[in-house]
Amino acid sequence: MSSCGSSVSSTPSDNTWDDWTEEATPAHSLFDEKVFGTPEQALEYDKAVHGVDLALLAATLDFFERIRLINWIRSTKPDPKTLSRLDRNATWLQDDAFLKPIIQDDPLLQLDFDTLSLSPNAPTGSTSAPQQPSESDLIDALRAQLSDSNQAFQQLKKLYQERVGVAQVGGAEEVVAKGGDDNGKGKERDDDSHYFESYAYNEIHEIMLKDKIRTNSYRDFILSNPSIFKDAVVLDVGCGTGILSMFAAKSGAKKVYAVDASAVAHKAERNIKNNGLSDIITVIKGKVEDIELPEKVDVIVSEWMGYFLLYECMLDSVLHARERFLKPTGLMVPSQCSIMLSLFDGSYLVQDRINFWNDVYGYDMTSMKSEIYDDAMIEIVRGEDVVSDEVSLMDVVTQTVTVPELSFSTPFTLTATRSSPVNAFLGHFDNFFTTDGRLASAKEGKKALKDGEVFFTTSAAGTPTHWKQTLFLLREPITVAEGTVVEGTFRCSKNPENSRELVVEMTWKATGGEVKAQVWKVR
Repeated sequence: MSSCGSSVSSTPSDNTWDDWTEEATPAHSLFDEKVFGTPEQALEYDKAVHGVDLALLAATLDFFERIRLINWIRSTKPDPKTLSRLDRNATWLQDDAFLKPIIQDDPLLQLDFDTLSLSPNAPTGSTSAPQQPSESDLIDALRAQLSDSNQAFQQLKKLYQERVGVAQVGGAEEVVAKGGDDNGKGKERDDDSHYFESYAYNEIHEIMLKDKIRTNSYRDFILSNPSIFKDAVVLDVGCGTGILSMFAAKSGAKKVYAVDASAVAHKAERNIKNNGLSDIITVIKGKVEDIELPEKVDVIVSEWMGYFLLYECMLDSVLHARERFLKPTGLMVPSQCSIMLSLFDGSYLVQDRINFWNDVYGYDMTSMKSEIYDDAMIEIVRGEDVVSDEVSLMDVVTQTVTVPELSFSTPFTLTATRSSPVNAFLGHFDNFFTTDGRLASAKEGKKALKDGEVFFTTSAAGTPTHWKQTLFLLREPITVAEGTVVEGTFRCSKNPENSRELVVEMTWKATGGEVKAQVWKVR
């Protein structure tokens, strides 16, 4: 139909609305400057050339999420290799800023993805043959997306139960009685679900991978000892993203079993496949206590350490794996972790974290201080505030230690190195990667190493790590002079209310002082 103009005459039979044809808007590739006549052709090009199947990525998204996805790609220009699958927890999927089109009248935003197949044939006119995804690729992608959806559903169900006290089971509503029992037996406590759920998301793995002291120590030991890893069978307990498994493969391992009970295992599987290591590394999703392996292993590698070393109690699972799967001649990596204790001034922390409540904008809020001393404080602190020598409370030799030994009681003696107030005991741990699994001297630290071995510390004197340090604040601070001796007993056990948390009890006495006692939880 012609546009308005007085010089053109027409009769009713010349043109009608049925003759209206809308000119097609060119469709741009998401990743380069190529332009196509239809959005379908642009999608096929991106799949064939850049390896990104937008129809597959959009399959589990709603209308607005699909718009955000397209505009986010056009705006941020991510590496196509990172889009083998979507992280359903990505913040941009909920960011309304990405509802604004990057390209005016973008045909991809108007495309009905629900009419597209996950694995379509190339449309007529396509200039390049599409790379058909394999059946395993489709299954992997959909399984990962299903896992993300299940995680979101479980979080919503848990939130609903916590808020209203009702759980829906099998279509019926069941009142959840907190503290009640089930036919007199009581509901079995679950300390694991939240723990594994917390490792399903990216943030915690990003923090750990960006901790260079942590990650480089594992990498340096594994890659510096090909004589240990070449042709070895390796078990990675709690594999997370799969980084340690990939280090082991690079060092020559002939087979690696990467085990994780959280949904991050699906992401690890994709990471390993994207790096061409699927023929060496097999990912197993499940608790290491429940899985089976077809063979014994030469090496167990695991990053199991928590705050104050033993928080989260993941070492229990690693030791279970050692008993079931490690050859008698096998090696544990790391081989030793030593829990260390010292005296700490910390006056600035007391002022900032405790005395703060005395006067908050002119109001007395001291009631907020009542529970501060009940829990250990996890902080990166100043090394100059350590005012004593440090002693090893326990040398955890992973080659031989047993689970019962992880609940322990030990005496300690600390000597003040200068006159100072003492507002806290300070805890950290040191790590040894030895080639023979021997007991190394915690006092000597790095000096105890042989060639090819690795040591790192989480102390206040070292480079900060994501483990930080653990402060046990004193309700009744003490004052020491240079040479003052503080003697006491340290006890550590699992929290009976949550087996992944710790209870720390200490009694102590400074030279000429009274015996003091206090209890903290590490959680």
